[in-house]
Amino acid sequence: MTVTAVAKPSPAGKKFFWLATGIVLVSGLYSAGWFLAADQIRERLTAFLTERQAIGFSGECGAMEVRGFPFRLGLFCDKVRLDDTRRGASASFGALRSAAQVYQPGRAVLELDGPAEIRVSPGFTVSADWTLLRASVAASFSGVDRTSVAYDNLTGTARAPLTGTGLGFGASHGELHLRQNEGDLDAALSIEGLDLRPDEGPSLAAPADVSMDLTVAEKAEWLQSAHVAPHMLRGSKGELRQLTLDAGSGMTAKLTGPFSVNDQGLISGEFSLTLANIDAWRENIVKIAPDETDLIDNVANMLKALAGGKNEATVKLNVRDGTAFLAFVPIGMLPTL
Repeated sequence: MTVTAVAKPSPAGKKFFWLATGIVLVSGLYSAGWFLAADQIRERLTAFLTERQAIGFSGECGAMEVRGFPFRLGLFCDKVRLDDTRRGASASFGALRSAAQVYQPGRAVLELDGPAEIRVSPGFTVSADWTLLRASVAASFSGVDRTSVAYDNLTGTARAPLTGTGLGFGASHGELHLRQNEGDLDAALSIEGLDLRPDEGPSLAAPADVSMDLTVAEKAEWLQSAHVAPHMLRGSKGELRQLTLDAGSGMTAKLTGPFSVNDQGLISGEFSLTLANIDAWRENIVKIAPDETDLIDNVANMLKALAGGKNEATVKLNVRDGTAFLAFVPIGMLPTL
């Protein structure tokens, strides 16, 4: 073997050299791009919060960090605070953790720790805590396409400004799912082990399971803009595919039908109501609202009469401008939205 042959690199060696060089170059460019994106997230969020202060909105992401290198991008805060002086509202939460895959930046997940404290002028407050609260978002250039929220072991208290009394609430698990469906907005809600109780006192009833599935027509832009406003349901219409309540001991209720909400927030609709174990419903509702015993008895008797004396009935429930009618008899007023 000659000296020239030994000194001359082999074709395989050249290929390895260029491959290694390419890997180092690509890795360097990727790393620079990741850290540039992380800096942009921090700078843009800070600039956004600064700009919003001019219109009365402020926010804080304590000890802000962007983590996840090399394959994820995530915003982390040790506390979150929001203030809206225009509406007299404020909210504070625990730590926030979020993450999005670099190759799927439009899909993100986040976890938010409690406790939470929400205040709305003139004195309405909500305090809450949970063991897990997780959300996911799928977005495109036009906005949010769908989102989901799930939580475990939620507990809290809502306190009204006028009376000062509080209503405690809790749930073992809950989920909320929203998605665009062409121009409409689909929403699905489920709550397991819903417990309501006075601030000081026992639960109003045994824990119940609640589920709801509905579509709000021509309101997909609500999800696209990710904007929540008071009275946003006014002037809307849709289809309630299912609202169910399982209160245990065979007590179930199911409501379905189209609905609309006028500009004053009054609900109208033609619903089908199925109620099982009417006698148990009567007994338990009387315990919650003893002052309305006569009305509760009359409604229960009417339901059983319409069902031919059976303990389960399916009836038409008409709602006109917030007033609910059962067989042309007004049985109550629904709250405005």
